[in-house]
Amino acid sequence: CSHKDSLMIISSSLLRLYSRPSANSGQRIRLKRCLEGISLWLAVMLMLFVHPLYAEANETDNVGQFHFVDGQGQWQEPALVLESDFDVRISGLIADSRLLRRFRNTSDRWREGVFVFPLPEKASVYGLTMKVGERTIEGKVQPKETARRTYEKAKQAGQHAANVEQQRPNLFTARVANIPPGETVSVELKYQQPVQYQAGVFELTVPTTLTPRYMPGKALSAAPDQWQGGWAVPTTEVPDAVAISPFTVNPGDVADDSHRAVINLVIDSGLPLESVSSPSHRLATSQDGQTFSVRPDGGEILMDRDFVVRWRPVAGQEPSAAVFHQSWEGEDYLMAMLVPGESGAMALPRDLVFVIDTSGSMAGESIRQARDALQAGLGTLTPRDRFNVIQFNSQTHSLFMQPEVATGNNLARARQYVDRLRADGGTEMAPALSRALEGGGETEDGARVRQVIFITDGAVGNEAALFR
Repeated sequence: CSHKDSLMIISSSLLRLYSRPSANSGQRIRLKRCLEGISLWLAVMLMLFVHPLYAEANETDNVGQFHFVDGQGQWQEPALVLESDFDVRISGLIADSRLLRRFRNTSDRWREGVFVFPLPEKASVYGLTMKVGERTIEGKVQPKETARRTYEKAKQAGQHAANVEQQRPNLFTARVANIPPGETVSVELKYQQPVQYQAGVFELTVPTTLTPRYMPGKALSAAPDQWQGGWAVPTTEVPDAVAISPFTVNPGDVADDSHRAVINLVIDSGLPLESVSSPSHRLATSQDGQTFSVRPDGGEILMDRDFVVRWRPVAGQEPSAAVFHQSWEGEDYLMAMLVPGESGAMALPRDLVFVIDTSGSMAGESIRQARDALQAGLGTLTPRDRFNVIQFNSQTHSLFMQPEVATGNNLARARQYVDRLRADGGTEMAPALSRALEGGGETEDGARVRQVIFITDGAVGNEAALFR
């Protein structure tokens, strides 16, 4: 048998992805798409001819775990996750990331594997590479459904085939067919994401795990096809529930050399920094001028929580500016960043609505932390502000019919109300959001800031319906 040409195909369904843009527009497109926070529909196909293997797959997905299925579609033992490397370089408000994950087929048979993993919700993917043994294949674009059919055809023909598909803005599923016994497979993704900035602090989140989603609606009778697998069944509101409900792995159930990540960040903020910190992990940092190198203290971390890094520029009364330069394919590109100063701050009266999740999944430490956070939020109110507290589980209940002035009496009622909150029931977010967004919040002079603070530990499968 002769080798066939390698091919990778990426879905163009709602696609805003590029692989090799022209020299005149490449960097500009990358920066623009990152700043716009593009959510991608992505499906990638890699094909390389190997020995024939015919198998039907009916996998069950595990978050952060790569699993194999045999020729009868039975779920087999997980592969060994050798390593997950995050290499992140931050320039001003843009983070450019390289994510490399390696797996090994630890069995003595040819296998197909499936891997479910998170990416930032506003990531813009601009490169994907798969390496099997000594062969490296780069990505190309193809419509999503076509990529699925091509994957199945290649799998049945005994070809190395991989498909990476975006189920939700932060949820991706990778499938790799026909992995030889003892072989190592690596998948590399390159993406950009915007850095968050609020109240003088920059923040970047590196996602390493996923939150199980609540699936509202009534169960549908139709059974999922072989392409999907998960713990949830399709519902009237989430017809693709099986594709977004991977089984999770408890930290105590994974091997010491699996589900670990190496994370290295280089922060070029363009401004002198006062501090670099993390609310999620202890950090080891080093400084070279205005550039900081950051990694988790102790090296590898268990992928059971997101890695969050925050940095604060030295405060000044006047606005600060930074300019970043990059050369790419013979062209020069500049990006300017302006940071507001501390002078001239004016606090406007607010309409502040707290929406708190009291569903059953919030039981225990989650509801205790949520109550504490809400009490702290109440402490920020002034007599010029109005506020309300709305809780939701299977039903929605609010403290007041509409936002009330933050008088001492109303605040006392609110604190007692919050202390009595308990976790029970489902996660029906839509009615609570609708109630929180009712009314315009205007005053006679119109100078009032309307804010909604949403407190939850969970996620839902019908995000699009909620946004509508």
